Amino acid sequence: MDKLILKNIKLKGKHGCFAHELKYPCEFWVSMKIHLDTRKSAKSDALEDTVDYPAAIAIAEGVIMGESVRLIEKLADKIAERVLFRFPIAKKIEVKVVKRNLENVLDEISVKIKRKREDYA
Repeated sequence: MDKLILKNIKLKGKHGCFAHELKYPCEFWVSMKIHLDTRKSAKSDALEDTVDYPAAIAIAEGVIMGESVRLIEKLADKIAERVLFRFPIAKKIEVKVVKRNLENVLDEISVKIKRKREDYA
């Protein structure tokens, strides 16, 4: 299976379990590995035969910059579900969400999930 890889989309959002995390935006980096068959798009050179990566980036932006959630696991799952829904050609996806610069205590915390289309059926 082929992969479209989007690495370290840099975004800001207000997510977390503590009041100060919901008050001040934090830096998030999102990466995706979208598994798909690229043979058709390689031959046709047509955007409609593949995953439109600016649209996939916009999905990540919408989740990270959107409604606050408590856990980065929730952010990753929402991104995965929305990308798989938007692009029927995508068979599975890996999403990594990194929350950076956590109060000068640690550089980052991250989660990486893997989902298949069937996980959301």
